[in-house]
Amino acid sequence: MLADFEKCVGAIAEAIISQEGGPPEWRDHTATVSKFLIETQAKMPDYLRVAFHVLTLAFDAWSYPTAGQPFHRLSLQRRTDQIARWQASRLKFRQSFAGFYKTFTIFGLYSELYEQDYDLGSRDEQH
Repeated sequence: MLADFEKCVGAIAEAIISQEGGPPEWRDHTATVSKFLIETQAKMPDYLRVAFHVLTLAFDAWSYPTAGQPFHRLSLQRRTDQIARWQASRLKFRQSFAGFYKTFTIFGLYSELYEQDYDLGSRDEQH
């Protein structure tokens, strides 16, 4: 299977949410957070959007030589390890790539959790 942008973004989001150490239910928000990440990239200026798209595809394909499959098909542990290696890399573009996804994944996750808590609070006040 070839590298796949949307599946890679979803796999990155799931791995970063898992890294956060919250309850397993947080991973239920992966699809929404992934959609947020894709929408965020779609709003970037052309020169950034294209660069991030290409870099995301390269990141997805990065595991082929060692694992024989793209990032989005790796186990959660192997995905988490690959992200951690890019976060700790001496190459700044890798750190920036991982930092972008971590920052916006966490922002998207906590926005979802806040909205969920707000909705629950609003319902509780009505009863």
